[in-house]
Amino acid sequence: MKFTLILFLLFPFLGFSQIDTIVSSNIQRTYKVQLPNDYNKQKDYPIIFVLHGYHHEILGMPEYSGFDKFVDRDCIIIYPHGLKEENGINYFWNSGGALSQNYGGVDDVKFIEDLIDKLPNKYAINKDRVFVVGHSNGGMMSYRLAMELSHKITAMANVAGSIMFNNITPKSPVPILHIHGTADTAVPLSGSKHPSWPYLAIDDVLNQWVEWNKCSKVADTLVNSKSYLHLKWSDKNNKNNVIGSFIKNQGHDWAQITNSGFDIPENIWSFFNTGALYTLKD
Repeated sequence: MKFTLILFLLFPFLGFSQIDTIVSSNIQRTYKVQLPNDYNKQKDYPIIFVLHGYHHEILGMPEYSGFDKFVDRDCIIIYPHGLKEENGINYFWNSGGALSQNYGGVDDVKFIEDLIDKLPNKYAINKDRVFVVGHSNGGMMSYRLAMELSHKITAMANVAGSIMFNNITPKSPVPILHIHGTADTAVPLSGSKHPSWPYLAIDDVLNQWVEWNKCSKVADTLVNSKSYLHLKWSDKNNKNNVIGSFIKNQGHDWAQITNSGFDIPENIWSFFNTGALYTLKD
């Protein structure tokens, strides 16, 4: 008891993280909560949903994404967990397209919407600052959320994902940051027409959001170097911009892109707070 008290006195603010559950569409769903070290119930924190890719579990997503280090930031991070496939091996998100047929009974949009609506009853959350991040299949799900929950999502960042369908028009503009390795073979920039896993080419994805956000059709080239190509399409108020960040000669792996020098979580955090990237250098 005395040892515990000494530890508390020496380290009074320790990051809080726990696994929790919620019933959504009559299914018990799981998510992980990460609070900042100096969490204060009297403050209103932005909330960031970080969606894992196909196969991954939430237990490794904080470290894999690098958002585990954000316990020193004024934000609450939620790592929702997709459901396991019938074969009991991989975890997935019902991100639309052909997946709607394969996983038609799973309403992941409702799951995230339930979290958006109910978590403010448990934590000090600013409902006007709700952000979504996703990788791969989780990135595809993030695009679906931005399309279907545009009235509740403040901005979205996508890593190595795409859109699996575009027949739903967002009700409101959503600022978009898209990050992609040019050597990605899992979700190539050219898209896919495979009947079980179709998705748009990334150029078409960005052009679609440029149209939805009423941005200029001509992009500003922020950086075009041997390592990066950063493009920005701006709306007239410079509030609902679309940014495409292409990491040259990098593949599908989030952690490898960060280790190559482009810090994904820092750039996403900067985009959510300022609308701009954290670093623009070769």
